[in-house]
Amino acid sequence: MSSLGMEQFHHPRAVCQRSRLTPARESLMRGLSGAVMEMGVGDGVKFRFYPAEVREITAVDPDPGLCETAREGCGGLPVRVLTGSFSAMPVPDGSVDAVVCSLTLCAVPRQDEALREIVRVLKPGGELRFYEHVRSANPVVAFTERLVGPLWAQSSGGCHPARDTLRAITSAGFTLDRVDRFDFDRIAHVLGVARR
Repeated sequence: MSSLGMEQFHHPRAVCQRSRLTPARESLMRGLSGAVMEMGVGDGVKFRFYPAEVREITAVDPDPGLCETAREGCGGLPVRVLTGSFSAMPVPDGSVDAVVCSLTLCAVPRQDEALREIVRVLKPGGELRFYEHVRSANPVVAFTERLVGPLWAQSSGGCHPARDTLRAITSAGFTLDRVDRFDFDRIAHVLGVARR
């Protein structure tokens, strides 16, 4: 899976706009339908790659500047971009069929609160689609990640590559459906689906 490549970070720095669907993003979005909420808006260019079966997209991000950039990247698509905290998202209970997190759960300040919010907004049986940095399985690398974590977070939009995101997802009450693990630039990633 190392050929998947790393997607854009969701934080306030310049983001390279992509005009094609990467294999990781294609896998993340394949089979989505109905109402979808995306956590972390990036530059908005990815919205045009959602499958036609997705009838409604709501994107939430706490950064007003990123939200404005994402609105410009929508290109007239029917996407609602909302500024709001990941710990208290401005989305009604049980209103979405799927939540998409792409390099967001590694950066949220309180992962447990964000996952509780995901559970709240999902319909029963809804999906969490995720593509995230995770703690390395290599103990030496994991130790290094913990050491450099605070500095890395400051320079990378709050990203914490040493988080055990899969454990956090299952602790929030999700069942893992599919998980692909791969390394990119010696940083462990996971790409998968979990169900409520």
